[in-house]
Amino acid sequence: MAIAPVNKFVSIAVPVSPGLQKLYEVPTGTSALLLYTQVANVGIGTTYPKVTFVQRRESRGTGNTRDVRVIKDAEIPPNDAVILIDGRLVLEKTPKVIDRIYVEGTQQGVGIISNVTYHEPSGVATVFTESAHNFNAGDPITLSGIAFTCEGNTGITTTIFPDPMQSYTVDVVNNSKEFSTVVGTSKGYKHGYNPAIHYFERARPNAITVVNSQDGTPANGSKLNVINAVYNGSGITTDVHNITSLLPGRIYLQTSNAHGLQQNDTISIADYSLLFTCTMDNRNSEKAYPRPTDPASTSNSEFSNGVLPITTRGVDGIIVNVGLSTSGGFVAPLEMELIASVLENSTS
Repeated sequence: MAIAPVNKFVSIAVPVSPGLQKLYEVPTGTSALLLYTQVANVGIGTTYPKVTFVQRRESRGTGNTRDVRVIKDAEIPPNDAVILIDGRLVLEKTPKVIDRIYVEGTQQGVGIISNVTYHEPSGVATVFTESAHNFNAGDPITLSGIAFTCEGNTGITTTIFPDPMQSYTVDVVNNSKEFSTVVGTSKGYKHGYNPAIHYFERARPNAITVVNSQDGTPANGSKLNVINAVYNGSGITTDVHNITSLLPGRIYLQTSNAHGLQQNDTISIADYSLLFTCTMDNRNSEKAYPRPTDPASTSNSEFSNGVLPITTRGVDGIIVNVGLSTSGGFVAPLEMELIASVLENSTS
């Protein structure tokens, strides 16, 4: 006997934070209609945040994606709202395609988190910011893109918190760059903060220059072509071509040509020549390093103008110390909240 399809309404309510965040993906065996979506400006005071709403379709066969911006940079006046969808947006998950919807907020007062300490079982997180946060006790905030290492067999599928996006309230302001908030308990699992995790994407031409080589092979000033890089700014063990346990602040550079270099030989990395994505914005944009303010920059005279000794050499790569990353996660005032209504239709 055939079973009639079952319709189910799903309500989504999330704070909208800086960076692109996934709101919804069609479950397996269903099609979906997005009936209504609204973003409201709930900020305290006079704020004019902007919101962008995207439908992303992925080809299962190739993995290629195509973004359709339903609305881009819509400004929301104080105590007002913008309706993104009012009618019907068809979403599918078939053997050929997967549909997802995303939202992205743009606002003032976004700060970068430099450290987080989490106390279990109280559920209190103490957040440290790179610059003054300007929060008061009782202010509503959003947190995003914070990476942790969790002890024990937690069974979770992500170490980026909070997931999904949530809003919190500032509990205690300790000083201009430190505050605490109650984020909830984790059933006894301890969490250790990790700075932003970086993923190598590509290197620009002539990114690496040999400054000094003990045997002159290759000669000083020669270039190395980088084909892979692993950055470790948080002490996580990384396995790359049998080179393990990279210490905090080190980078492993795999080269496409024989480097002929020894330990204590020196290299330099051209500014903005190595491109990474990182967990700060869920890997949505490439970021170029080193920046002029980074210790590894050739223009930073306070750190030997970026002359980097090789701490370890491998058969096809080298390790140098480029300094720690102190940027991992965002904190921002709660300015925007989204509500959405989805009708799911079972096709199985």
